[in-house]
Amino acid sequence: MSEEVFKEAYGRLNPKQKEAVDTIEGPVMVIAGPGTGKTTILTLRIAQILRKTDAPPDDLFCRL
Repeated sequence: MSEEVFKEAYGRLNPKQKEAVDTIEGPVMVIAGPGTGKTTILTLRIAQILRKTDAPPDDLFCRL
């Protein structure tokens, strides 16, 4: 994901969604209804972790 694409998608989030994306330490539980952006939050959170840390992609585990 390019920096431009990340910033564009991040800019469309509400404050609570941004909080979930910006929390890069430990687990985060997002409880929301259908069509509320859960997958987008998860995708952006993974991108944020890769942007802000030196964690290799192979070290990340995601479960939907």
